[in-house]
Amino acid sequence: MHVLMYLVAVALQAPDSEAFVITLGKDTIGLERYTRTADRLVDDMVMRDRAPVIFRHLVATLGADGLISHLEVDSKPVVASDVSPIHAVGRFTNDEAFIDLTRNGQTTTAHVVMADGRGALPFINFCYALYDQTGQRARKLGGSPVKVPVLGFGATSAFDLTVTFPAPDSMGVAFERDAPTLFKVDAAGRIQGVDGRLTTQQVVVTRVPTLDLEAFARAFGNRPLGQLSPPDSVRATIAGAAIAVDYSRPAIRGRTVFGGIVPWNRVWRTGANLATRFTTSADLVIGGTTIPKGSYSVWTLPAPTGWKLIFNKQTKAPCEGEACTVPTRAPLWGTDYAADSDFARVDAMTEPLPRPVEQFTIAVLPQGKGGVIRMDWEKTRISIPFRPK
Repeated sequence: MHVLMYLVAVALQAPDSEAFVITLGKDTIGLERYTRTADRLVDDMVMRDRAPVIFRHLVATLGADGLISHLEVDSKPVVASDVSPIHAVGRFTNDEAFIDLTRNGQTTTAHVVMADGRGALPFINFCYALYDQTGQRARKLGGSPVKVPVLGFGATSAFDLTVTFPAPDSMGVAFERDAPTLFKVDAAGRIQGVDGRLTTQQVVVTRVPTLDLEAFARAFGNRPLGQLSPPDSVRATIAGAAIAVDYSRPAIRGRTVFGGIVPWNRVWRTGANLATRFTTSADLVIGGTTIPKGSYSVWTLPAPTGWKLIFNKQTKAPCEGEACTVPTRAPLWGTDYAADSDFARVDAMTEPLPRPVEQFTIAVLPQGKGGVIRMDWEKTRISIPFRPK
């Protein structure tokens, strides 16, 4: 019995090593390798979802309660760049967190109070070592679903991830108002694979036996993907109306778009990231419906039998009480669609394109005595005519 207890104790202290390849469609956007013991986590990542390509090194002190008490992160470009390295230090208790960020010799400190005393884990997007720790914390808290508070670097407050355990070998982690990322885990809760294709991030993460991260850093150092769905805008004056469209531009990346990553018969944000915004300085008749001058969020309802374009009155983030009067309220995120704020739904025409369009593109063009809103992606063109009121 004493020998068994000794072997278990040794196993708990033995380092766990994991390595992952993070893909979005056909593109590799990141690579990660981490080692964990009972009280320490060391993680290294190469991330291409920005420019320049970034190498990130993270060291965390782990507690028996699944929380992290101390964290240090170094982030720097893989190749020579004008982007400065960042050194971050986080100190966490159940009641508060202090985050020091140092760049160009200047340090700023953020102090975040945890109102409910639950503590919070640090959060870095696409860092699966921290997702693994989120699962460990959820198991300590118990239950399914269970809310796990996390705190992003630069954030002024924590937010909850909802963790579920639908089966012994499965875990789900969801942001508010988004579908869960699905994790395959082993008996110890270690991540074996990740499928985020139900979510807005769409990534797939594959576990590999080992990873020469330094070799990949050299290979990818001069090959950044840049922002995955960059923002863009359209400005046009047609039929006396100044029209503005602000949207983000996702790419195909080898995937099936309509009926795939954009499901049929489900409202789509008409782009990526923030909700697409449409502004007109004059009343317009769009698809036979009068749209008064002003700003709207624009959504799309794709279906094999016909498409709808939705003009929605909500353009700012959801709020309650006095927060709704703050002029600097954040813009609406693309997962925050609220059907009860719809102003109008209009029919859209579709036609096939002769060649695939890799990146989602919106145009506003003159047509006859008015104009047309045109959206191209994959092998589909969506068109909605308009005219002055």
